[in-house]
Parts: sequence; C-alpha cells; structure tokens
Amino acid sequence: MAIVRWDPFGEALRMQRDMDRIFARLGQAERTGEGVAWMPKVDVKRSGDDITVRAELPGIKPEDVDIELTDNVLTIRGERTAEETKEDEGWLVTESSYGSFERSLSIPEGVDPAAITASYTDGILEVHVPKALEAARPKTTKIEVAKAEKK
Repeated sequence: MAIVRWDPFGEALRMQRDMDRIFARLGQAERTGEGVAWMPKVDVKRSGDDITVRAELPGIKPEDVDIELTDNVLTIRGERTAEETKEDEGWLVTESSYGSFERSLSIPEGVDPAAITASYTDGILEVHVPKALEAARPKTTKIEVAKAEKK
C-alpha cells in the first residue's frame, strides 16, 4: 500500500465539485419571489504555487460583487437584478437567472490575505491567491540527535 500525501485544498475542491454535481442533478434552479436562484460557474487554476479563481458574472457590475477571506474560506457574493419591464412590453421567453449568489472555497491556512488580488473584465472575475499551494505544503524540520555521554 502506497502512502499518499493529503492535499486539503484538492480535497475541498473535490467536495465542491461533488456538491455542484448533486445540486445539478436536482434539476433547474428553484424559482422564488425575488427571482431565480442561481450559482455562477467557477474555475480554479493552478500556476506554480499560485491559485486563480475565475467566476462567470455576466451582467453584474464590479461594485456589486463582494469578496472576502474569513477563516481560510474565500467567499464571493453578489446579486444580479432583473431588467425592469415596461407595461407595453414583455418577455416571450426568459432563461436568464437573477437573484443573490454566494460561492465559497477553502484556501490553505497561512495565505497572506493582503496579497490576494481581484480583477474584473468582461463579466469574468479573477481572484489571484499567490503562494496558496506553498502555504499548504507540509513543512519539515530536521532534528539533530545529540550523542549521549557515557558515564
């Protein structure tokens, strides 16, 4: 049996994907009085020890997006509001989803929150977490053994 190093960040991502699959199997988003519940698509990319989280947020202004890191959990939240309809016009088909959303991802312990940056271009939010995988890497310290003196 091989010994496999535990990767807490990878495990959290696997759990997130599993939960996404479970909810996707439950069917379409539930309609509420405030709009349709929805969840933006999120991709997580590794580049060396850095991690970049990309979220698809079409139709949302950057100032309507809130990003925070609390207890090693990166949370992206916001709201997409429905377009107002005039009395003399109406939609024949609507497939767009509206309402509040929140996505949370575990980040390895030891990441410097001040080093995290975010940019928003053409409806794509990118959150860059530098040295995230370096922080998750186990630290090894060599301990010297002193020779005991004979009595």
